[in-house]
Amino acid sequence: MKKTCFKLVSFCSLLLLLLGCKKGVELKDWKLFTNYSNKINDSTYFIEADLSDAVLNGIIIPTRQQVKEGYFKFSFRLINHDADITHYWYKIYYQNETYKMNDTLTDENFYGSWEDTGIEFKATPEFEDELLVTDSFRIIGNPRNEPQFFGTKAKDWYLSLEKIEAKMAFAKNTPEWDADIKKKASINKIPYTTQLYRDATFASNIEANNTGVENNRWKRNPRMGNYRFMLVVCNDADLSKLSLVNRNISVKDSLTNRFINPFDTFPNLRAERKPSIVLIAPEQLKVRAVFNTKSGIYVDRFKFPEKEINETYYTPSCNNSFEKFEHAQFAQFFHHVLKNKINPNINKTEDVVGEHYTRAQYENNKINLAGKPTINNAMNITDCPCKTVQSKDDGIYIITPGNEGAKQPKKEQVGITSRIGFTYGKWRAKIKFSKLISEDHVWNGLTAAYWLIYQNDANWNLLRPCVSDIAYIPKNLPDDEASMKNSERQNFYSEIDFEIVKESAYWPQSSYGSTIKVPTDNSYNTDDVTVTCTNWDLACHQPPRFMAGAKDVNVEGKTYHFGRWADFSKLLTSKVQASHNELFGGDYYYYEIDWQPTRIIWRIGKDKNQMREVCRMNNQITSIPSNQMVMVLTQEFHYQEWWPMAPFKQNLIPFPKKDLVGKLIELEIE
Repeated sequence: MKKTCFKLVSFCSLLLLLLGCKKGVELKDWKLFTNYSNKINDSTYFIEADLSDAVLNGIIIPTRQQVKEGYFKFSFRLINHDADITHYWYKIYYQNETYKMNDTLTDENFYGSWEDTGIEFKATPEFEDELLVTDSFRIIGNPRNEPQFFGTKAKDWYLSLEKIEAKMAFAKNTPEWDADIKKKASINKIPYTTQLYRDATFASNIEANNTGVENNRWKRNPRMGNYRFMLVVCNDADLSKLSLVNRNISVKDSLTNRFINPFDTFPNLRAERKPSIVLIAPEQLKVRAVFNTKSGIYVDRFKFPEKEINETYYTPSCNNSFEKFEHAQFAQFFHHVLKNKINPNINKTEDVVGEHYTRAQYENNKINLAGKPTINNAMNITDCPCKTVQSKDDGIYIITPGNEGAKQPKKEQVGITSRIGFTYGKWRAKIKFSKLISEDHVWNGLTAAYWLIYQNDANWNLLRPCVSDIAYIPKNLPDDEASMKNSERQNFYSEIDFEIVKESAYWPQSSYGSTIKVPTDNSYNTDDVTVTCTNWDLACHQPPRFMAGAKDVNVEGKTYHFGRWADFSKLLTSKVQASHNELFGGDYYYYEIDWQPTRIIWRIGKDKNQMREVCRMNNQITSIPSNQMVMVLTQEFHYQEWWPMAPFKQNLIPFPKKDLVGKLIELEIE
């Protein structure tokens, strides 16, 4: 029989030491993960996110494939030191620690509790002496059940030809819409039917995002990295003192219109002796995501710009079936190309790399073909989906097509994109790109790119507001002074790039001003290629050290050479030279974009455990994206004005004769 505390506070306080009299509740033996045992060390559990069903349903940690119950179980003991039979209230919380904010933006952190946010605190059964409490939880997307992440049911995102044709018929029979389509077709210099198709798919995407009452948890997926856990226990009196925003994570504060982070509030409330118990578990959970390159490639009608699709090259692993829509973790990436922007290329086809094209040959063509007829066409994308991307057992291949025997040679863009979005993380890819230069250092015109881009252009995926007179300049506006007058407080466009080209490490004279002599290098005659690292911040002027022009900048103790064309330029870039043979001569190379809430770090290396940093940007010099993004892997041909310091000019580089093959071997995020 337990000791009985005196009801008179004065007696109890006098006799506490003598009688061992305690008040209230005591919590013991809090055990996390009682049904899961995979540990890295004594304090860290580890789980690899199950992505098999994550495209449509979002990431769930754990799934039934990992834990029989589909939930993590936990338990704790409550010891009642009061004389009365009573009950208590409890709640468990989780928060991603690796990618959290520690300032006024802590409500942006990824945290959650029970999936049904309407369940605030759970009541224990009534007990007199001691009670063992067991319960369960899992980590899911959109844990605060925010309305902006609701929309159409997952299966209804599948865009069949029948759906598009119905939307096209509706557009054609709506006079105002039809007139707008005709106007855009004229401006874009494309057939009316093509513009009609593009408008119909665009409208279908908007409709899917903005209609429906389904919780699209994939729109705010759990972050990777480490999670910590907090247990809060209250008695009736404590619970009655908690405001609604402290009890329910889905409710915003009425004064600030922001969410209140429980990991901020409850430790402080505990210091004021309410609630009864607040415990932070010593154990953490580390989560990593590894994509399955064997899951196949989806051909997404939302992205393909033409109604008619040549399905000749469809395979069981690459197509636009509903099965691939559900489970393929990758899709073919279709570049947006300007059909009215012509690239006047010399009329010559060569295997620049394989046949060891020389600088003498390049210079000879430069002289002898000057003024001669050129091949005047735009950069191209494939007209046969799945022809230039292939999913195989050893990875996903991207194939820049050769032009041997072609009557109309072309330079074609090719790539893949991931289909599961993440915010922040170390995005690490193991890649075998096609070689870029010959033994005599001549460039084949290709840009090898590994990058991240916004997952969707809907309101649910907006960036954090830019608080500045010159905010985000929309991507589609011209690069000029006038565009700054049309900047927006919020926008959806985000992009973080690795681009590897044969390019100078420096910038044109205009970037340095008239008083500084442009530095030079010998990129024409070396094995070096340039690794460029870019953040598309849309020229948001909020960062206190926002810069334009070209100069060395110290970022957190490390100096890098940055360039931004002008105040209105939407991107900040650094350049670092590296050995072509090192990056492209082996069976693979690692590229990592370490995207954090306040900084981005770019790393490369032969060994993923010993990578070298090639660039770093933070929120003092650029606006760091905060929305959900996906990975893109491409081999591209850029217009020569994009790289004005390149020692070899795109228009003077022959069309590729042979296929140029790249491969994604692994993609992981942690």
